[in-house]
Amino acid sequence: MRVHQQAAYVLLNRPYSESSWIVEVFSREYGRLSLMAKGARRIKSKLKGVLIPFQPLLVSWSGKGEIPTLTSAEIDQTKFDFINHEMKGDSLVCGFYCNELLVNLLHRHDPHISLYDHYQSTLTCLGELSTDSSVANILREFEQVIIRETGYEVSFEFEAGGMHPIAPNENYYFQASKGFVRVDNQVQSYQLDRSIAGHLILALNQNSTDLKPSELSQTKHLMREILIQLIGNRKIVSRELFLPKLRN
Repeated sequence: MRVHQQAAYVLLNRPYSESSWIVEVFSREYGRLSLMAKGARRIKSKLKGVLIPFQPLLVSWSGKGEIPTLTSAEIDQTKFDFINHEMKGDSLVCGFYCNELLVNLLHRHDPHISLYDHYQSTLTCLGELSTDSSVANILREFEQVIIRETGYEVSFEFEAGGMHPIAPNENYYFQASKGFVRVDNQVQSYQLDRSIAGHLILALNQNSTDLKPSELSQTKHLMREILIQLIGNRKIVSRELFLPKLRN
């Protein structure tokens, strides 16, 4: 099997030998896949400056099995705007966070064209962000899109069971495989600690930009709880890069 000039982004590189990488890429037409980049770690390799996250690429590969061989990779010059925006600081960390979600939630060889397009626009937004609230809104929207696009049924409009809309003035906690359960007198204390107001769940669904810092923190922890239940015990390393800031 030979595939030529496919739009893709590098998600991460894993050393395979002293001279090669296994490259995790997210391609528009073929989804996530692992490619063997032979010789890419060599000092004089032309691929070293190409196989970099957040850079729009055109990649080609050949071979069968789980890890085909990368045959070529070049910067996609048609995506001039994407090439010329630079991600740094918090935007760079957030980009790696999005990459980790893609690696952990996407099955190999399963195309997600609309998710790919949203990922590309997310990178552009991260490169242009200006405030902490804009960072939060960008990430919450991406989290919801990847949850929806990968087939996990989480409704931010209806209570568990799908019979009743989320009530703005009620409190809820999230229960895996069920959804948002209304807090009542029978709720356990640990569930009460995890509860969140209905109006914030609805604000997430509408991607509201008018939330206060304390409300942004609540929606962040809610999405983190949902993703933990979907991803399991796999660690999201990029989150730890924010810990020194959170301790201050």
